[in-house]
Amino acid sequence: MRALALAALLVTGPAFADGTPDKPSTDPNPIVKIEGDTLTYIGGINAAGLTALSEAVRDLPRGQVTKMIVNSGGGDTKPGIFIGSIIADLKPDLTIEVGCFSSCANFIAPAAASITIRENAFLGWHGNDRGFQIVADQKGLTLREHMRATVAAGAAETGTDIETWLDEAVPTLEALIVEEAALYERIGLPNDTFANCGVGDRFDDRLSGDQRGWGFSIADMARLGLPPVRYEGPGPYEDNPAFRHWLIRLTTEDCQP
Repeated sequence: MRALALAALLVTGPAFADGTPDKPSTDPNPIVKIEGDTLTYIGGINAAGLTALSEAVRDLPRGQVTKMIVNSGGGDTKPGIFIGSIIADLKPDLTIEVGCFSSCANFIAPAAASITIRENAFLGWHGNDRGFQIVADQKGLTLREHMRATVAAGAAETGTDIETWLDEAVPTLEALIVEEAALYERIGLPNDTFANCGVGDRFDDRLSGDQRGWGFSIADMARLGLPPVRYEGPGPYEDNPAFRHWLIRLTTEDCQP
């Protein structure tokens, strides 16, 4: 649910003159193509991308696609879940160019057979939709109460009838939480800890500068049940400039309640 994002999504753009690492693409009209055994997805996770992907794989011979290249700053949950289901069927070896963040990291990366992160690229999270329920529980609020507090200021500015909005938004969010869990179960993940580790008040003050979420070391991603990951750059993956610029590092110990 784009309007309910816990953190601003990264937007597409080139590297800055000061050496700031590239941002993953959130182009609203994603590039989706299949060339030989390789599926490419560059852009935001949205209905347009789902439609393009669905059309690309509709008549695809079984077993043709064995590789996937992705560059995405994320986007919407509902199409992200459907895209993740398609990737789970294809089970390609995934290569991340620039970045895979938000819904890309929630639904595409976990569905792959393996993950390769190119030099100075990153895989990062800022929470999935169940994160809203986690925060509500931490605050001792119902989901509706938490969502009301989250959007109250914006609703007042736009003149939105917040209760009418909540009547639709709360059931929609609850349904998405169920759909997320079903996808993770289908993939065979033990849980969605990787997508919620940094959610909540323990980490509110840890982001600084341009940081938008969190990532893990390769060893910790294995412990969290994600597909096998390798990094193509020199040194530890979590020390690369893109990771350090856009993400904080969390560990499996940080994920403990």
